[in-house]
Formats: sequence, C-alpha cells, structure tokens
Amino acid sequence: MFDHVVLRRASDGRAISAGQIAEALLYYQKVHLVIDRGTLLELLKQLGIDALLSLLRRADTSAVYCEEILATKTDSVGPLQTHAFVAFMIASDASGVPLKTAEDRLLRDVQLAGIDKQGAKRFVKAFLTRVPTRKLSGTHFATEGITESAKRDVLNQGFVADAVREALRVMPGGYAAGPDLKFDVIDSELGLYVFTNIDLESVNRRRAALTPAEEPVTVAHLLNSVQEARADLTLASFYGGDFVTAAATSAIIQVRHAELLKRSTLNAEARDSFIEVVMPDSRSLAEVIDSGERTFGEFLLLLDRAARFKDWLKKANPDEGLIRSYVAQLSSESWIQRLPAKSLRYVLTLALDATNPVAGAVAGFADSFIVEKLLQGWRPNHFVASRLRPFIEGK
Repeated sequence: MFDHVVLRRASDGRAISAGQIAEALLYYQKVHLVIDRGTLLELLKQLGIDALLSLLRRADTSAVYCEEILATKTDSVGPLQTHAFVAFMIASDASGVPLKTAEDRLLRDVQLAGIDKQGAKRFVKAFLTRVPTRKLSGTHFATEGITESAKRDVLNQGFVADAVREALRVMPGGYAAGPDLKFDVIDSELGLYVFTNIDLESVNRRRAALTPAEEPVTVAHLLNSVQEARADLTLASFYGGDFVTAAATSAIIQVRHAELLKRSTLNAEARDSFIEVVMPDSRSLAEVIDSGERTFGEFLLLLDRAARFKDWLKKANPDEGLIRSYVAQLSSESWIQRLPAKSLRYVLTLALDATNPVAGAVAGFADSFIVEKLLQGWRPNHFVASRLRPFIEGK
C-alpha cells in the first residue's frame, strides 16, 4: 500500500497546497507533483523559494512543470456558439514585452509572487535544473496531444452525455440530471456546436448563493471538464501509481476507466478511516499546515522521524486494510516479548556489569525502563501517539 502518488489538483479543483503535499509525503514512499502556473504561484506563496526548492530536492519528491493552460474557446456564429479546445501560455508581460522562453515566463511569474529579481533568477535556474517542462498539447504524454484526444472524447455521443452528467452531479450547485439529459456535440469547420437541455440558469443561481459564491457554469466549462478529465487520464496512465485530482474530473474518468483510479480511492479511504479511528475528532495534517499553525519546515522534521511508520505503511497488506493491519501490529509479539522479564533483566544487568562496572552499578535503577522499552518494541501507535498527534494538536 501507499507506494507512490501523483498530485495534480485538490478535490475542489484548486491548486495543490503545501498541506496536501505534506499529507502525501507522510503516507506515500514517493510523491510526484504535476505543477502548473497556479500551483507554482500557490506554493511560492505558502513556502517561499527556499522551502520549495528544498522540497523538490528531496529523494522522495519529483515534479514536472506544465505551464500550458487548458481551455475551451467560444465564438459566436449568428445566434449560436462554437467551441474549440486550446492550450495556451501567457506570452507577454503587462507592458506587452514578449516572453519567448519558459525561463522568461517563469521569471515573470516568480516576481509576480513577490520575489525580488535576484531571488527570482536564482529560483528559476534551480527550478529548471531540477524540474523538466512538458507541453500538454505536445506528444510527450499522448501521441496526438491532449487537446485532440479531448475532441475525440466529446464527439463520442455515448460517452459525453454520461461524462457531463457526472460533472453536473459532483460540482457545487449541480444536480443529478438523470437519463433524460441531452448533450449533443456536432463538429464543423467553424468548431463544435453543442445542443443541451441542461438547466444552467438554476445551477448558476445555486452557485451564486454558495459561500463563497462560485463562478457561473457555461457549456464551455462543461466541455472543458471533459478536456481536463482527458488530461488527468493521460497523466495517470503515463505515470502510474495513485493519482489525485479534482472530484469532477475523477468522476468523468470513472465513467469509462473506474479501475484506473480504484487503488487511489481505496488508499484515500483507508487513510481517512485510519485517522478517524486512531485520532478521532482531530483535524487533518493538511489543515494544520495550510492554516499556518504548523510550518512546512516543522513538518519535514516530523517526516524525518517517520521512517518506521512509512515502512509499516508500505508493508501493510492491502487485502486486510490499514486499520486491521494496525490492530494486528499492536497485538503481535516479537521473540523478545516472549522472554520472561526476570531472565531478561538478569542478562542485561550481567552484560552491563561485565563491560562497564559503573553502568552495572546503576543497572538496578535503569533495567526496568530498558526492559519495558524492549518488551514494547516499535509499534505504529508509537509514532501516532508521540509524534503525529502532538504535531496536529499543537502540543
């Protein structure tokens, strides 16, 4: 269990946060980050350049930078609208000066995050040395590129209606559309025409009433959710392992590829149930870091003391589940636990007296403590009780 995970989006569709990365690092052996422009700006805001570079230099962390933004372009053709999938980058600064290279664009973005020019240059050089850049519209992840693959998806009438139905069901303000939902997509030289009976007006009234209010949904948003799902599906297939992304695109992926995210879902449920059982009513690790109550630097100190805990997670039997494995570990006995305590004390005291008379003289005071520790051995609850719970509860 918990071998490696790829992080692209939080479940609400927002950028991955420092707290969510910390939670992944605690449970998984390897964490791979798909960093886009929004995620980069968020992590720079939360961590700063030095802490972010320290994270990216860790042996258990890797990343790829995808600066392209996937979008759906809409044009009016008489009373109708046409749509097209695009992947674009911001190619100039506020004054219109062209930004021709990834380095130029990164430098602009890092400075927008409030980093001075010298610090930004240092960060960009180190970042690009450590993190490769890849295009979502290129052929690195998919032979024909993600935008073209997404177009094929929406032209599949048997799939697109089910996909949009799932997106509507899980989005804030959405609803269960049922089998009568209509979402017909017709391709033309001018673009994609969409004919639908979705009650977008009611959806957007509910979204406007939320706190905080959500932006209005359009047909272009629904089309783009299919494109984002194609991007997630492609990345999940490319990297393997567990894949974490937005709930809406996960729901679309599971229309045809439920097995691809099954292990991710099972591990997430196992982790949530485990925390609920061993630390009931506690907040999540991600919450205490994202709230600023604990720093990411403090978390890395905790992580350095979590090697045995992570090793136990890796070896946990997926057929038993995390909670059952935890209980079994607590009740198991090692060979040293089966020794009579009196015999163990005698052996320890004799050995100490032979090698160090002073230590032997005080062994009578210490042997009870030593034997207790040896009899206990290491158990996952030791880390939870002495490290993780105090960290989360601020003790």
